[in-house]
Amino acid sequence: MMGLRGPLKAVDENYKPEPRQKAQTPLPKMPAGLSAGAKAEWRRVAKPLHQLGLLTELDRKTLAMYCECVARYERAQAALLKDGDTFIQPNGVPKQRPEYYIMRDALQELRQFIALFGLSPSARMRLQIPEPEHPDEMEALLDCGDFLDKLWS
Repeated sequence: MMGLRGPLKAVDENYKPEPRQKAQTPLPKMPAGLSAGAKAEWRRVAKPLHQLGLLTELDRKTLAMYCECVARYERAQAALLKDGDTFIQPNGVPKQRPEYYIMRDALQELRQFIALFGLSPSARMRLQIPEPEHPDEMEALLDCGDFLDKLWS
């Protein structure tokens, strides 16, 4: 068959590109000086991000900023849950608590960090995350493409 630039080459249906080799680097250490809430978030996300190849030593400070932002958001949210969203000023007029603005600003920053590290489903869809070397058992069960191909051929 002819294409615009000459004959078309046959495509090997069984071709699978070689998986990219991830550098076997150690998990970056948690920076000193993080708040308690930031340390908890670091422990929650650092290892999974490293396993996906999204956390290297170069990303350590950026992840630390994300973790502090999460901690700031959670502190402001806890204060609002405890004290309410508003307070009465000395002149009798209700006003939004400062924690509301802190929480709102932290949420805006978090959205940017979430996109950087692929911490939401839509952000992960935009990232090119390498496939794991060894798929887990559930992935193998769910990958029924070969079965369906045989069934329909």
